[in-house]
Amino acid sequence: MNKNFVGLDLVRFALAVYLMVFHTIHDYPQANALPFIELADLGGFATSSFFILSGFILTHLYVDKTREMRGGARSFLVKRLSNLYPIHWLGLFLFVLVSLASTRSAETFLLPTLTGGEQQVVQLSAAPAAFTWLLNVFMLQAWDARVSSINGPSWSLSCLLFFYLLFPILGPRFANMRRQGLALVSLWAVYLAPPITVVLLGMYGPRAVGTIEHNPLLRIPEFLSGCLLYSLYASGRLRWMTRTPLRKAAAIAFIVACFVVASHLVAIGPLSFHYIVHNGALLPAELALIALGADVAVPEWAHGISARLGNAALSIFAIHSAIFMVMSKALKLTASSESVLQCAVQFSACAAKAKTVTPAMTWYPLYLLLTVAASIVFQERCVVPVRSAIRRRLLKPERANGASASERPKPPKHSTVNNA
Repeated sequence: MNKNFVGLDLVRFALAVYLMVFHTIHDYPQANALPFIELADLGGFATSSFFILSGFILTHLYVDKTREMRGGARSFLVKRLSNLYPIHWLGLFLFVLVSLASTRSAETFLLPTLTGGEQQVVQLSAAPAAFTWLLNVFMLQAWDARVSSINGPSWSLSCLLFFYLLFPILGPRFANMRRQGLALVSLWAVYLAPPITVVLLGMYGPRAVGTIEHNPLLRIPEFLSGCLLYSLYASGRLRWMTRTPLRKAAAIAFIVACFVVASHLVAIGPLSFHYIVHNGALLPAELALIALGADVAVPEWAHGISARLGNAALSIFAIHSAIFMVMSKALKLTASSESVLQCAVQFSACAAKAKTVTPAMTWYPLYLLLTVAASIVFQERCVVPVRSAIRRRLLKPERANGASASERPKPPKHSTVNNA
C-alpha cells in the first residue's frame, strides 16, 4: 500500500508533548488549581498509543503479503537498534550529567508508583545498584520491576527494544492473519488479564506496579494490535469509520469521551482504576486514534515540518526530564535570592535552600517550546549522524538509509516512512 502517513507524524509528536506535560506539570503545586488538570494525568494513554503506532508503521514499512520481511530481519534490526540505542544512551548521559548536581547517591533509586506526587526511594547495596545501572545502560531496565528507570521515561524505549527484537518473527504472522478482527479482540482480552488479576489479588506494591505497567511482555499486545490495525486499515475494513465527516466526528467524540471519563476515574477513583485504565481499558480508543491519524490529509507544504516534529518524538522522550531538571533548578536558584558567587562557593547549601522554593509556572510554556526545539536539534545533529554511521558500517550502501526501491513503498522526501 503506497501511502504516506504524514498525519501520524503529528500524532506521535502530540503524544510525546503530552507525555512531557504529564511528567513535569505536577512539579508545580499551583498546577493543581488549574481547570481540568486531571486531563494531564493520563500518560498511559499516550504511551500505549505510541506502541500501537509503532506496530502500525513498522508493518506498513517492512511486511509484505507473502509474510516476508522487506529487506530481511538483519537489516530491520540494524535500522531499528541504530536509531533506538543512540537516543537512549545520549539521553541517559544527559540525565546523569544533570543529576550530578543532585544530592542523591548512585545507589538510590525511585520506586514505581500508581499515584502522583513525590515518589518513594530505595537504597540498594553496591552489587544490586551496579546491576540496575547495567540494565539501564543496555536498555533492559523495563524488566526490573523493583525500581523505576534512572531516566524515568526511558522504560518505554526498553519496551520498544523488546518489540523490535520480536517483530521479524511475530509481525508478519500477525499482519497476515485471516481473522484479524477476532485476533484483535483476543489480544485485548490477553492484555486486560494481568491488571484485572492483580486488582482481584489486591496487589498494589511497587514491584506489582513495575511489573504491570512496564514489563515488555505484558505490553506487547499493544504493539501487536498495531500490526493488526495496519492490516485492517490497508484492506479497507476500517473505511466505515472514516468514510464520511459525520463518522469521523463520531470517532473523535468516542476518543474524547473515553479520555475524559478515564481521566476522571483516575483522579477520583480507587487504585484499581489506575491499573485497568493504564493497561487495556482504553485500547479501542487508542486504536481509533491511530486509525484516524492515518487518514488525516496534511497539506504538502507542511510535510517537511510534520516529519521533523514526528522524528523528534523519541528524542523528546529521552531528554525532556534532563532539560526540566536544569530549568527547574535554575529557576529555584534564581528565586532563592542567593548570589551566583555564593552558590558557586557553597553549592550544596544553596541547592538545599533552593529545594524549599516553589517554582513559578510563568516559564513553563517556554520550557515546552525549548524542549521541542532542543529535541529536533538533538535528533538531527546528534542521533542521525550516529545512526547513519552505524548503518554505513553494518549495512550495504543501498540499505544504509532505507530499503531498496523494490522492497518498499516510495514516499516523498519528508515523511515518517522515509525517516523510520
